[in-house]
Amino acid sequence: MGTYYVDNDVGATGRSGTQQDPYGIETAIAAAQAEDVFYWRGGGEGDISLGHTLNFNKGGTTAAPVRWIGTDDDWVPIPPGQMPSTGVDGNDGAFSLVQITAAYQILENLRIHNTLDGRHGSNRGCYVSAEHVVVRNCVAHDCGMGFAFYNKSQLFIQYRAYDVGFGFESTQIGGVGPICCACTVNDTNSHAFMIRGGISVNNCRAYDIGGNAVELYRDATIGQIAIPLMVDRLSVYDCVDGVKINAYYDNCANVFMVTNCIFDTCSGYGGHVTTPAGQLGFVANNGSRNCSSGQIT
Repeated sequence: MGTYYVDNDVGATGRSGTQQDPYGIETAIAAAQAEDVFYWRGGGEGDISLGHTLNFNKGGTTAAPVRWIGTDDDWVPIPPGQMPSTGVDGNDGAFSLVQITAAYQILENLRIHNTLDGRHGSNRGCYVSAEHVVVRNCVAHDCGMGFAFYNKSQLFIQYRAYDVGFGFESTQIGGVGPICCACTVNDTNSHAFMIRGGISVNNCRAYDIGGNAVELYRDATIGQIAIPLMVDRLSVYDCVDGVKINAYYDNCANVFMVTNCIFDTCSGYGGHVTTPAGQLGFVANNGSRNCSSGQIT
């Protein structure tokens, strides 16, 4: 266990990890062990070279995760809701700017931006392939996809994605699905939440969306989905469909859409839920207004 300090101005490598002699980010990742805490200071963001992916591949344990905490110039952690000042600038390159490939890590207060071709490309700001990862108060922008994951047991809290193609894309098969809580997505070319597996979208907000706020896409190529999709207390405006859930394959679990507010300039349905025979589609306590093709269906 240890407490260490990271400064983007140092560059990718070098130093010893103290406040007086902070790590570069690559050196910090290589040194990380279970229960380590890294305070990551704002400053220059030229530490990621063109086409490079920053891979967080050193994890912790259930009781001792590795924590990465973005701070201001005085090593004070960024408060929730305030734009992080440190993180990863992709210099308009890399397929994924950040990859999280080791379990039991917590990333807080980080800013991830500028993939190749920005919001009009297919590149990802942050891609999570490990289980038991928490992403809290992080921001992704000017990326083809803000946040994406392929696995289970992840928690995304108060993240924001804007000026992106997709806000959030998930593919989760089996196990406990991920949770998006108090997250915001705006100014997208396409969907805010693109879902291909069991997930909970809770108390989130989506606006100025080029596609659907929540789009469930499941097909016969995806294995058995044991976890239900839950969309709860979602606030949506200016999109195509508010929530479009076509869970029409028998391998899909139940769908719950409750207490959502979908309004103003939707060019499609407020909510449109289709479930396969034998599966439950539970829709209750939703409100919609000014949805041109219908209300909650």
